[in-house]
Amino acid sequence: MNSTQTQELIAMDQYLFHAFSTAAAIFGIPANLCVLISIIYFRDMRTISNIYILNLAIADLVFLSGTPVVLYQATQKNWMFGSLLCRVFFSVNGVTQFASSAFIAVLSFDRFLAVCRPLTSSSWRSTNTAILLSLLTWAMIILEMTPLLIFTKVVKYYEGTEVSQKCMLFFGKEEFDPLQAKNEEVENYLANIIASSRFFITYCFTLSYLLPLVGIWCFYSGIIFTMWQRRRSLYLKRKITKRKTTKVTLLGLAIAISYTTCWLPFWFVQFSIVANADWIENIKLLKIMSYAAFALQYINAAANPFLYVFLSDAFRRHVRKKSFISHKVIGKIQVIKALYVRHASVKCPAKIRSPSCSDTTKMLTAPIKEEELSNHLLAPTN
Repeated sequence: MNSTQTQELIAMDQYLFHAFSTAAAIFGIPANLCVLISIIYFRDMRTISNIYILNLAIADLVFLSGTPVVLYQATQKNWMFGSLLCRVFFSVNGVTQFASSAFIAVLSFDRFLAVCRPLTSSSWRSTNTAILLSLLTWAMIILEMTPLLIFTKVVKYYEGTEVSQKCMLFFGKEEFDPLQAKNEEVENYLANIIASSRFFITYCFTLSYLLPLVGIWCFYSGIIFTMWQRRRSLYLKRKITKRKTTKVTLLGLAIAISYTTCWLPFWFVQFSIVANADWIENIKLLKIMSYAAFALQYINAAANPFLYVFLSDAFRRHVRKKSFISHKVIGKIQVIKALYVRHASVKCPAKIRSPSCSDTTKMLTAPIKEEELSNHLLAPTN
């Protein structure tokens, strides 16, 4: 492959990253917003599992909302928003990335308790406990990501002979200029940066990917195993139970596989960089892999509401129920408007000029007050 073909491949991969991340934001932001509003607005949606789904939706919504800034960073050579916004954006972006992983793991643990340990967990598994655990999870993640706030900086980025200003995680000194330093100073400087980066990436990988990954696979494996055990029992050998078991199995596998495949490339690229793997010397290939890894993160954030909520029978039943109520309300409004229009056309005959007729006409043609309309809508219907 010649240089021109390689440049075209990188450009195409960059465009694909822009397309996938933009599409993920377009579909993912409304989907997560829908989940957020449904759980907050409707009281009967505030279940234990939905509290964790609410926090997951918040994390994914904030993460996807930063898509324009990420696209700007990917296409522009210089960061133009200042040091403060650089720190804030990267810190919030990092917190929401890892909050998504954490709440997927917490939700899998909650479902494991509900399915496999219903009796032992019933005494303390409550909405208050879920809220407390959610707050503790956010606090732990913010504490874990504190280094992002400290070490994210706007620094000079050297790419060949070109120098640009980039907002990035940087463990070195901003005032150090490798072009003016001696070779030995540059080597020591780079060695310290690589060591710090390796420690931080290993630290984040363990807490934010490996532990949630192990938990997700263990908990969903336990759920699937328990469901299939119950399916074998004579009492539960029914078609509906078999369908439910199969659905839970497929959904559990989809969640675990989605999380694994969408986040593994990102960490593979990160470890390859700090380990100075041979393949990263090919800058073109590194850029292509980086674009693909970041695009998968955005796809995962957009897919979460569909995996956790829109495929849920309970959520669909709730939406249908609310839609049915809305149709009834709309139907009542239309009936009232029809009656109003019909009564508004009533006029007193020319020969009748009695006060009672005039008063009746005024009453029927007067606009209905909001509170009166509410009373009409709340009246029972057949």
